[in-house]
Amino acid sequence: MASTPPKLEKRIGLSQAVLSGLGVTVGAGIYVLIGAGAGSAGNAVWLSFVIAAVISSFTALSYARLARFKPVNAPEFHYVKLAFNQRLGFLAGWLILWSMVVSAAVVSLGFAGYLQQFIDLPAAAIAAALVGVSTLIILIGTRQSMALMGILTAVTVFGLVAVIVIGVPHLGSADLLEAPQGLSGVFSAAALVFFAFLGFETMANLSGEMKNPGRDLPKAMLLVLAVSAVFYVLVALAAVNVLGWEALSSSSAPMTDVFRLGLGASSAGVITIISMAATGSTAFFLLLSASRAVWEMSCYGVLPLPFCTIGQRRTPWVAIAGVGLFSVIFILIRNIETVALFTNIAVLLAFTGINAAAIRLSKSLGKAANSKPRAWERIAPALGIAACLWLAWNTGTAAMLFGGLLVAVGLVYYQAFVARTSNSWPDRDESPL
Repeated sequence: MASTPPKLEKRIGLSQAVLSGLGVTVGAGIYVLIGAGAGSAGNAVWLSFVIAAVISSFTALSYARLARFKPVNAPEFHYVKLAFNQRLGFLAGWLILWSMVVSAAVVSLGFAGYLQQFIDLPAAAIAAALVGVSTLIILIGTRQSMALMGILTAVTVFGLVAVIVIGVPHLGSADLLEAPQGLSGVFSAAALVFFAFLGFETMANLSGEMKNPGRDLPKAMLLVLAVSAVFYVLVALAAVNVLGWEALSSSSAPMTDVFRLGLGASSAGVITIISMAATGSTAFFLLLSASRAVWEMSCYGVLPLPFCTIGQRRTPWVAIAGVGLFSVIFILIRNIETVALFTNIAVLLAFTGINAAAIRLSKSLGKAANSKPRAWERIAPALGIAACLWLAWNTGTAAMLFGGLLVAVGLVYYQAFVARTSNSWPDRDESPL
């Protein structure tokens, strides 16, 4: 094993980090999952987005505080390891890693649903092709990847603004508190659309390529979460007023139907292309972020060492290819709602670990900041743990079984292949925060 791990280029600034995060959070949630969410929450789906945003904010504050003083790739692995032990750190990193791989499959299937408005091809084939093309672009290099992300994010935001404008004349058309399944439906939808806010934590996997991660990463995380929450609630309000929850829940291309009803059939093609840009950018960034997490954990010896390989373009090409391959496998499940809930249970368990780490490392964080923890810094992680466990319970039996299976497989893998081997590069900084 080499004495030092290879390095990634530091080319990402605050604006690029924010664009990357927005590329994830303003993509899949609205363009893909709003229909499924409306099926459970009815016209009150906007309230589900509010609940999911509040729950996300607790964990975002924990991430931001930890990242401010020790920005790292694969943050779940590192922070939980520092707070507790390597086994739990590995498990947290393992869960979030698989969540990103499965998430890429979810939004790739969403992309396929929109592209099928133009061509008659199997959704799985379209989704697999998107993963393949995204993987090739990521292999080219970070600078080119970030440029593409900026363009796709701008197109995505334009589409959301257009939906909000279309909805203005229809305000008052729907009972915004109509929830056919009551509060249980609103909570179930919150557990589903929580997927929409999974962007702030993936940004931490780019810290190794950020120019000033200690300063920019916390700002980018919180800014992305706030902007995304505002967009989601406004778009949800517009969509239920234009279509109503029944039509929204039965649509495979909900934003296309909003445009078609609001502006006429001729406009449907425009929003379909925008929706494809949104879901495509989300899949792209998830694959990018997951590959960096695989690379980091491999370089620490907890995943197979070949994934730590850096190519001539200074990209972790083996990790990139591996992530793309496993995403294609999950595409074969085909059901977007099921795969999204599988993602959420893994993320919620990992987030529980992050919040617990923030509590455990509170004194170290205070010493690093040369100040006592503020009230919100004590309360937010505890609320985050309670909220994540509650939301995990609302994901349903199948998702919880999947989460249990992931944990079991991860622990078996760790005991068989990691516990008996060297666990880190000799000169990596493992000091407390």
